[in-house]
Amino acid sequence: MSDFTETLTEVKTDIMHASISLQNETKEQNKKEDAVRLLKARRAIEQHLEQKRLHHDISNGWDD
Repeated sequence: MSDFTETLTEVKTDIMHASISLQNETKEQNKKEDAVRLLKARRAIEQHLEQKRLHHDISNGWDD
């Protein structure tokens, strides 16, 4: 019975470690995806502001 208990404990420990590892990988993947979304949003905002500035400058008679 001791071998069974020891094996069961090892299996439970391995499952726990695998679960933690999977959670960490998921968190890391979510962080990367969030960073990509934030970068895209930042670029879109910057592009919008640049277009707005350009439109304003053109409306005022100034053009590059």
